[in-house]
Amino acid sequence: MSSSTAQPITGTQGMTAYHYITTVQTRSGHFATRDGILNVPVGFTRAACFGHLLSQLTEEYRSPLVVLYFALEPNTLTTDSGQ
Repeated sequence: MSSSTAQPITGTQGMTAYHYITTVQTRSGHFATRDGILNVPVGFTRAACFGHLLSQLTEEYRSPLVVLYFALEPNTLTTDSGQ
């Protein structure tokens, strides 16, 4: 698994950090998994995040890709004190 940080080109105000994991397969059968932090501006959609990440992988591999796995979650952990 390799890691990278993808950041859409936008302003820096109102950004939220999301952790993503994406696994794809190329036409030749090569598998690739990427994970990293995506800094997302307010109003950005999950679909836009997916498209942004997939376009980076498509550009890198210069091949049509099959997405095998995609996860996108806020990069924060909450503590539940039980109160």
